[in-house]
Amino acid sequence: MTDIGKMLADMDRRLKAVERASRLSKASIDDTALEVRDGTGSLRGILGQQADGTTAVNIVNGGPPPAPSTPTAEPALGGIGITWDGTFADGQVIPLDWARTEVHASTEAAFTPSPDTLRATIETAQGGIVYTPSPDPLYVALLARNTSGTASEATAVVGPYAPKPVAGELGPGAITETHIADGAVTTPKVYANAITTALLAAGSVDATALKADAITGKVITGGTINGAEFHSDDGAGGLVDIESGSIVATASTGWKAVIDPTGTVPAIGFLNSLGDTAGVIEATGTDSQPALTINSGMFADGPVTDWVWNQYIGQGTVNNFWRVRRVSASDVNVVTGGYFFAGHDRVQVAFVDTQTAGADTYLEITDGQIRLVAGRVLVQPNASANSAFFVNTASGHTGNVARFQLNGADKLVVGPTGDTTITGATTMTGNVGVTGNLTATGKVAGQYGDYNEEGTWSTVSFNSWVQTTHATYQTLRVSRGLKRARLDGVGQVGTAIAAGGTQSAFTVPAGYRPLKEHYYAVPNITGGSPAHIGCRVGTDGVVTIWSTAAVSVGALYDFTRVDWPLN
Repeated sequence: MTDIGKMLADMDRRLKAVERASRLSKASIDDTALEVRDGTGSLRGILGQQADGTTAVNIVNGGPPPAPSTPTAEPALGGIGITWDGTFADGQVIPLDWARTEVHASTEAAFTPSPDTLRATIETAQGGIVYTPSPDPLYVALLARNTSGTASEATAVVGPYAPKPVAGELGPGAITETHIADGAVTTPKVYANAITTALLAAGSVDATALKADAITGKVITGGTINGAEFHSDDGAGGLVDIESGSIVATASTGWKAVIDPTGTVPAIGFLNSLGDTAGVIEATGTDSQPALTINSGMFADGPVTDWVWNQYIGQGTVNNFWRVRRVSASDVNVVTGGYFFAGHDRVQVAFVDTQTAGADTYLEITDGQIRLVAGRVLVQPNASANSAFFVNTASGHTGNVARFQLNGADKLVVGPTGDTTITGATTMTGNVGVTGNLTATGKVAGQYGDYNEEGTWSTVSFNSWVQTTHATYQTLRVSRGLKRARLDGVGQVGTAIAAGGTQSAFTVPAGYRPLKEHYYAVPNITGGSPAHIGCRVGTDGVVTIWSTAAVSVGALYDFTRVDWPLN
């Protein structure tokens, strides 16, 4: 029994030691191999001793990788260069078991990649370029393989790509003019004296082909250059040409400046790229009175089809002026539009229309004077704190400050001291302040009537009182002149007034109110009591009534003689 207990204890100790030990810490594969299988039990890898006696890690039975992207190719000397950019079709990610990309090429368009068509492999996932020698045009396709040796689908076949010929393959006449690139033949490649005069086409040697200072005075002496054309020395910009006696300077945009000395006086014209005249500068006048004219190109506007803007710049004793106007090219007497003139004694800004009678308007500036002829003045300033129309004469001025006439007769004259004379009926809206004497021949009518007369009648607004409805009595109203305002008519008590009490009866409208309070006694017109009541007209227009005796509802009082000054 003792031996059995020891055996059990020993077995328990050894079992625990095995459970605590690291797995395969001292394991080995002796003369055999470890197989790796997937979830379906298929063999996917062999680690260890291989069938051929070698020891390796062998991956088997892997699924096909994605197809590479379509290759590109270009001709090369004696063959073609084939490029794979390292990507896969449809943007697929490179698999971890990718091994290489095979490059296949054939002279036939419809070929299937095989060991016979394999030309090279690209072993880096970054892609690459491989050179494939061939005397004939080739079609190209790619496929990928994984470490199991499984191939992907082949790419689309591209091509054909013809190789570039190498030395010895070009026969006589094989290289023609179209095969030689511009600038390919340089000076060192031209045999000395190979190009003779007979080989030069007429006009083929231009200024750019001549060495600097190659043509000197010793070569051209007293000669004539016909049909000459000049370019800038650096080849930039436009050109200058001599055509039919005129010098034509053409800009790179096609616009031209033409100097024409063939007329009695020279002229400079400007043309756009379509050949339309933009303008002309022309000398004019005589040797003793020379001048310049500047004309725009002709244009149509309304019935006139040959308008030009014309500018004249003269000198001397006769034509010493500057003028701008819009004139008909065929008839200088037809002028319509803006007009500007500056002479030695005056400046004019005008609108001139020779085709419409009475349409001309001139603003003329002479020494110390501005004169508007046949025009009206309309002043429409923007809102501002400044005066819309301001006249300020210098100290010592003795003439009138302002003078208005109709057919030579004075209508309004403001003298140097401010004395104002108005002839005719004058209507003034608003307040008029006069410093000095105001002499009016006729009436001076304001918003509220003549100076000493009443204007239109206005109503009052009732508070405690009411408008009378008696047919024979004048209803209560208010009017004013320039200096005074007054009430007229009968007022009726609407609310009884206790003895010694006050009451707000009605209110006079703004514009009729006094600058100070005024007090009046108003009579009873029906013989009732009290015979008179007190009346105060306040600066706020409120008419207040008070009475020592009680006043009953319906009592009538006459305000006809209640008036007050407005100044």
